[in-house]
Amino acid sequence: MVVEDEPLSMRLTIDLLEMNGFNVLSCTDGCGALDMLSQNIPDLILLDINLPRMNGFEVYRKISEDSRLEKVKVVALSASVMREDEERIRAAGFDDFIPKPIDTKGLIKKIKDHLSG
Repeated sequence: MVVEDEPLSMRLTIDLLEMNGFNVLSCTDGCGALDMLSQNIPDLILLDINLPRMNGFEVYRKISEDSRLEKVKVVALSASVMREDEERIRAAGFDDFIPKPIDTKGLIKKIKDHLSG
């Protein structure tokens, strides 16, 4: 699942994942993502931190509180690449952090690593 509000980033990420054989659900905001998760349980979520209506930290907290989603890997995406931003993301409990702009080869490798582990 990709949760991203920037249309170009969303399209690039979906295209990249589909080209590598992944089935992709997508949503453009945190509230919509939680609605979608009430009906679908993905293996992994790529979650933008800066989302409208509900930021990625709030979405992650709600995901963490849902026992149905305890095995779902959640990877934060953010254009904020300051060291303290990454530390805050990791401290919140995300499974990983991927800075934007996305390194396409690195993204696929990280996803495969998370899904095989």
